[in-house]
Amino acid sequence: MTVTLLIVAAIGVAGPVLVSLLVEALRPEPPEPVALSWAPDLPVQHTDVDGVRLRYVKAGEGPPLVLLHTLRTQLDIFQKVIPELAEDFTVYAPDYPGHGWSDIPAVDYSPAFFVGIVGRFLDEQKIRNATLAGVSIGGTIPLLLAAHRHPGVARVVAINPYD
Repeated sequence: MTVTLLIVAAIGVAGPVLVSLLVEALRPEPPEPVALSWAPDLPVQHTDVDGVRLRYVKAGEGPPLVLLHTLRTQLDIFQKVIPELAEDFTVYAPDYPGHGWSDIPAVDYSPAFFVGIVGRFLDEQKIRNATLAGVSIGGTIPLLLAAHRHPGVARVVAINPYD
């Protein structure tokens, strides 16, 4: 009787998990929005960095300012500040690989990977002497780029950087 209860309990726990995995596997990929809901006139752009298609926005005119989001978010986290900052800066906000609407490459998502991608994004966009501002890993990435003397980084605003 104890073995039967264990089997029933295991099925009761594993069943919903398996059904959830099946539903997720069968769910169609949602289409990428053609416009930002919070700034429909701001063009969404894409660039290729190391074979990875990154989504980003660029807004405004002035000194370059790059906004870097946290893990498990996307550039839209800055939707309230991009329009305001774009009055004084050329604001760049990319989605990291595996975030937002950027590609999801099969790689090790280590901090070094994100630092490399952001550094090459700066190179691809010809961004020099910029202020890089970010939260959590978005604050750590520019600190590491600055430590390696990346020419894109002139100043860092690191909000709650980790590690």
